[in-house]
Amino acid sequence: MSEKRNIKLLLAFDGTGYAGWQKQKSEKTIQGIVEEYLQVMTEEHPCLHGAGRTDAGVHALGMVANFQTGSNIPCQGFVKGLNSLLPGDIRIL
Repeated sequence: MSEKRNIKLLLAFDGTGYAGWQKQKSEKTIQGIVEEYLQVMTEEHPCLHGAGRTDAGVHALGMVANFQTGSNIPCQGFVKGLNSLLPGDIRIL
């Protein structure tokens, strides 16, 4: 079994169009969107853990989150790859 890496992300986002950080079944959230594109990149189902949560419409600059992956994508590859896939109101710093 391959060992998984623990990857830290630093995020900035404009939360105007989102129902907060935490993934919800019927609402668009920051966690849900980032996990969707992590899945595209890694072909895994990563669980993104935020260091906190935000309410609907709240912005962040420097929110920390992490996920585990068996992917060999370099750390800088996650920054470039996610930023190329994510909507413009969510950035990986």
